[in-house]
Amino acid sequence: MLPALWFRLLLDLASITEDERVEVRNSATQTIRRIFESYAEQLSSPVWLLCLRVVLFGMIEANVAVQLRVRSTVQENEVLSSWNETTKTVLRTVGSLYTAYMDRLEPAELGAAWTELLGFLRQYFDGNSHALGLHVFETITEVLSRVEDPALLGIDPLLETAGLWTSYFDHCKTWTSPETGNQEAFVAYADAFKSVYQLAGRSLDSQLPSMLINLEACINSSDVVAYSSDIDHMTPLQTRIMGCLSMIKTEVGAVPSCLIRLLSRIVVLPYAAVGDSTGKRGHTFVALAKHAMTLLQAVITRHIDKGIILSDGACLTALQSLAKPVREKYSWQREGKAPTLWQKATSTAIAVMKPTLPALNDHQAKNPFFKDIWATIVGLSNGIARAQFASTMNTPSTVETEEEFDINAFRDLRDMITSSLGSSTVPDSLRRNYTRDLFSVSIIHTPLPGELPDLLSAPLDGLYKVRYSQTAELETTWRMEMSYTCMSELFNLVTVHDGSPACVKLAQAASPYLILRAALPLKTYIADQPIRGRMPLPEAQRRELLFVLRRLGGLKSEPLAIPDTPGVHSKHRKHLHRLYPLLNKASKVATRDAEIFGLIVRLMEMVGEEFGLEDEASGLPTPLPAGAL
Repeated sequence: MLPALWFRLLLDLASITEDERVEVRNSATQTIRRIFESYAEQLSSPVWLLCLRVVLFGMIEANVAVQLRVRSTVQENEVLSSWNETTKTVLRTVGSLYTAYMDRLEPAELGAAWTELLGFLRQYFDGNSHALGLHVFETITEVLSRVEDPALLGIDPLLETAGLWTSYFDHCKTWTSPETGNQEAFVAYADAFKSVYQLAGRSLDSQLPSMLINLEACINSSDVVAYSSDIDHMTPLQTRIMGCLSMIKTEVGAVPSCLIRLLSRIVVLPYAAVGDSTGKRGHTFVALAKHAMTLLQAVITRHIDKGIILSDGACLTALQSLAKPVREKYSWQREGKAPTLWQKATSTAIAVMKPTLPALNDHQAKNPFFKDIWATIVGLSNGIARAQFASTMNTPSTVETEEEFDINAFRDLRDMITSSLGSSTVPDSLRRNYTRDLFSVSIIHTPLPGELPDLLSAPLDGLYKVRYSQTAELETTWRMEMSYTCMSELFNLVTVHDGSPACVKLAQAASPYLILRAALPLKTYIADQPIRGRMPLPEAQRRELLFVLRRLGGLKSEPLAIPDTPGVHSKHRKHLHRLYPLLNKASKVATRDAEIFGLIVRLMEMVGEEFGLEDEASGLPTPLPAGAL
């Protein structure tokens, strides 16, 4: 008789949890909890299971019904908030009691009870409310965080939990919760993922791609946190999701590629982040993108030797995403604290390239993305060397230290790629792109309109044509040391090395641009210096001209880099023959500058020493035929 009366009391208290008065129903729920905490130890396993299903699950079922009814008829935030508070109390009570007395049930019974509970929790999604979702996932996390052995619940109930977790976004894509935003619900959602994944682990591999997509959706659609910015620090949700991604096991299967693609999309999120149509500020994702780069580097480094992420395009996607911040430096203003987004991307790309290049060479035969990866590498090199300032009026004060950073990064990448770039498996067009980019960045004084030929098809067209004279000051690059670094690299590529096919191919690709680059300061000097009178050559122009003349004198060019011309026999000085007409004109202008004149005369003497000229009477080499290079 007493157990029946006791059971009747619990049912009556459960019915009071539907009362219209929030204080009454919450007090009833708390009373039920205290009764179980005081007397549950006296209950047998069958009785406890009966109470769990009839009293506790019944209380949830009744609460779900009230929530759905209220939300279909009431829109006042105060009413909805009061029922949300009751739902929170009910679910916390059930979750706490379920975990407190798990040892009273057999694993099969416990797993079946959990599956039954999931069925009730799933019904809350029909309320179209992130506030309800918040309490559902807090309950899941509370229970699963106290389960140490997955066998206690069984793998099937855990997979069912993952299915419920995934289905949340099938429901909430169009939700607009009037009583709360989605930030707290998404934080609880991410915490629930951790709890599920810690127990289910590799059993979730087949579901993991869709689960990762949902985590990404949380990032993209989360509400802005008031009075905070995510430029320098991640939001709580972003921190939770990065924690989820960091714990993913990527030993086998398609999981590494899936994770790499997700992280690659996060890396470029800042460049797509804008405010809404009303101009309201949105997330910047800058701090998140930096953390994603760190994890992206770790995942690629861990799996690059297997070749899978190379052959399926995941590595290409990662490199392309890292190249974007590098290209956008200075033209994109929302960088955050040091390291800036582009500096972090640069360092990450170089760190990724160290293991990637050897693996790329090892797996090139079966890699359909081989050429695309190399095209991205060449573009990355150009992005590191180049800097497009949005406005010269807004040039950052840190430009010199950042230029030094880029010079070091460029040299690191150059040392890694130069030998492989000359391989016969790399298209000639990419070598030409690489050397043409070096030429473009190496320009110190901006040429006047029409002064440069078509760099793509005829870089030496009009080599000996000198423009009209003028004395206006030429615009100078802000990153002069980088320009000199790239010009030096052009000289290095044309310099004779070991005569290997790779070195020859690179020298052949670089030689037209080196000759044109050396001709530019000579032609500027020939055109402008005569009308300056006794005015000295501007310091920046003088430095450039002296640099070119000295490097020309010290250069021993690859014999096969520059084609032979009729009447000329030379091995390592063919570059001087190409420039001889300009040197001859410059010598007549430089009579008042002993240093420049001396260097030019010395180069002209080298021509006579090195070349066997058949037409000695003319004193000039045979003119270059059109398109000789």
